[in-house]
Amino acid sequence: MSTEASSSVYVQPKFHAIPSFYGRKQQSVRLEGDLHDCEIEGIVPPELSGTLYGVGPDAQYPTHEDDIILNGDGKVNAWTINDGHIDFKTRYVHTERYDAEYEARKKLFNMYRNPVKDDPDAPVLEQRDNTGNTYAWYFDGRLFALREDSHPNEIDPITLETKEVFDFDGALKSTSLSAHGKIDPDTGEWWAFGMYADRTWTGECNLIVADKHARLIREEQFQAPYPGMMHDFAVTKEHVIFDIQPFRVDERRMKSGGQFYAFDPDQPSLWGIMPRDGSVEEIRWFRAPNVVCGHIMNAYTKGKTVIVDAPAAPGNSFPFFTDVEGNPTDIELGNATITRLIFDLAGESDQPKVVRVPGAVGEMPKIDDRFAMREYKYGFFRGFGGLYRIDWDTLEMRNYPMVAPDVLHECTFVPREPDSPEGEGWLIAQWGNPATNRGGVVIFDAEHIEDGPVANAKIPFQTHMTFHGSFARGVV
Repeated sequence: MSTEASSSVYVQPKFHAIPSFYGRKQQSVRLEGDLHDCEIEGIVPPELSGTLYGVGPDAQYPTHEDDIILNGDGKVNAWTINDGHIDFKTRYVHTERYDAEYEARKKLFNMYRNPVKDDPDAPVLEQRDNTGNTYAWYFDGRLFALREDSHPNEIDPITLETKEVFDFDGALKSTSLSAHGKIDPDTGEWWAFGMYADRTWTGECNLIVADKHARLIREEQFQAPYPGMMHDFAVTKEHVIFDIQPFRVDERRMKSGGQFYAFDPDQPSLWGIMPRDGSVEEIRWFRAPNVVCGHIMNAYTKGKTVIVDAPAAPGNSFPFFTDVEGNPTDIELGNATITRLIFDLAGESDQPKVVRVPGAVGEMPKIDDRFAMREYKYGFFRGFGGLYRIDWDTLEMRNYPMVAPDVLHECTFVPREPDSPEGEGWLIAQWGNPATNRGGVVIFDAEHIEDGPVANAKIPFQTHMTFHGSFARGVV
């Protein structure tokens, strides 16, 4: 045997903890499995029956040290609640990308939405960026793993088996479908958009509407004023509101190995409002300096006024993206406050009135979805001090102080009964504790969250972080 040192030494890549939205490092979990009968503290409401779905990023293989959490492989969690018991299931979303890396036994696609540093063995995929990691979207009896730069994968709601890529039976022209959609509670329609629909990176965007049975009924394209970010949007009974956030896409930067997005502090967010029954040619653009939004709580039209409620920050709310000069941004300026934007469609001003709610610092907003697109009373969000409910009539806030090291994920509201009054029901949220490597799901009475959870279903490990999810009543 030769004693000479090899000229080529293999170095095992390492898993790196990636910063999450909550300011902590997130390690990969990589575990798929089932847990029958979670350990329960408290009493699960007997009338609560269905499954809470959530999806988020969980890197399958070692990734680059400077990678971001948005590039993680999608993994779906299902918490099935029935007859006072809760079962847990977790599975990866088997996208083309996931399967290619699984077979190669290594990371192939190394940067978020930028192929310039892909492994030489990486195959050319039409939807290279589809990780299915952003929204577990339950619609018309079907479950979809959404990712805004791609077409979603359909997921079996019982087994969590990954099914085919979904494109409205081939009718969708856009190469992308937004991770955030809006369901009209009256018509059942699915409203969405496709940002960078043609992958020209110039700001091209499609308005996308499907009927209550997921059949595409409308698709129109418009050009955003600049190539920015639109992660979420808003719909009312009378209007559609597109929000272009000041994160610029620059193909030259990408080709040199830079990030897909870079924050532009000199650019205001732009808000385009059109009549819902009109055309994208009727969009009117408003400017909102120092208002950076990732998510929308709800929106409604009142006469000639459009009201949008959203967490809004004065600066970069996605601090893992640098500014356009390549510099890190002030993390404190990225902290969002629940904010009301009031757009006067009858006036001449091109700026909305901006009203921030004192003390309402937080993100991941949710509502009672039966009151989407119309005037409403209650909103819920995950704040730095735990879980919050805001009463928009009085601005009263109720809070359960779940704080570090516990990490509370996005909550979901479930009405007590299908016809219960607004806000009467349950809030369900996944939680984890990195210090103890334990996690679970908590259930609150939505009218009295300050009293703490009525039930806590615990599992003997911490799951990956989930971004967004939904509840399927009766699916057990």
